[in-house]
Order: sequence, then C-alpha cells, then structure tokens
Amino acid sequence: MGGMLVLERSRDVMRTIIQRRWLALLAAALALGSAWAAPPQVVSELTVAQVTTVDGKTVLRPAPVSKPGDILEYRARYTNHSAAAVLGLVANLPIPAGTTLVDRSQIPPDALASTDSTHFAPLPLTRATRLADGSEQRVLVPIEEYRALRWSLGTLPPGGSAQVQARVRVNDVAPAGNGTAPAHPRG
Repeated sequence: MGGMLVLERSRDVMRTIIQRRWLALLAAALALGSAWAAPPQVVSELTVAQVTTVDGKTVLRPAPVSKPGDILEYRARYTNHSAAAVLGLVANLPIPAGTTLVDRSQIPPDALASTDSTHFAPLPLTRATRLADGSEQRVLVPIEEYRALRWSLGTLPPGGSAQVQARVRVNDVAPAGNGTAPAHPRG
C-alpha cells in the first residue's frame, strides 16, 4: 500500500510540473503575441504643403489640390514613442509621379537618391553611358528621373523626433509607367 501512495504522489508531482510548464509556455506565447500587437516604436507622419511667396517671404499653405508649376513641400517626421533609443533609423521620402525634385531642396542635405526606389546613391546621381568608340562615360541622371530620397538618421532617443523634407515641382504631364502615385488630384 505504501507503494501506491508513492506512485500517486509521483503522478501528482508530474501533473504539477506539466501544468507549470504549460502555464509558462502559455505566458511566453501571450507575451510574444502582445509584442506583435504592440504599437510601433517609431511613428512616421507625412505632410504636404504648397510653397508660395507673400510679400517676399516663403509661406506654406495647405495643398488639397495642385496644378502644373506648383511647388509642394513634403515633410516626414519620425517620432520614437518607446522607452529605448532606436538605432539605425532610415527615412525614405518618395518623389510622387508627376513631380520633379527641386534641386538642393532636401533637408538634411546629405540625402541619397534613387530612380527606382530600391538602389540609392549620393546626389547627384550618375550613370554609365557607352560612347561610339566603345568606352564608357559617367553622365548625370536628369533630376526628373529621381523617384525617392533616403536619409540615415542614426539613433533616435526615447521621445525624440527627426524630420526630413524636400520640395517638388508639379509637372505639366506625368511620365507614364514610373509606378508611383500622383502628387495630388489636379484641380
């Protein structure tokens, strides 16, 4: 009979150990699930304004619609809502179809640029062109072909924010097939 008591106690101990392990596993799964459902550490906000001149001063106004020749300023603000610093923050700012980057309007000025929103290089962009004699020459890529800008912002401290911006001119006619959305509906 003493052997039965030891066997029952062993089963109870094993049941308790298994229950604790399942509870630990469940707690870990819930913690992981809540991490997936947690709000993002860095929130980005993109705004656009029309750039005008009033009495010799630059003024930014809301830009619900735009027309050819308008200058628009895009600003992307990144805010760290976490309690820890975010390392290696990279900011991307698309250049919408139907617009052309205004040369040297990017802030900070050390942006990289891209014609395909995938491959980035320092400004001004260049590409190799084959000459009639078979040699290659580097030529400037027309600024009208730029489709995105990128900045390496480094470390963003807890509660900190960083902003990038650039201006574009609305084109007369949007180039076909470049894969980005127009700046605004034309009015």
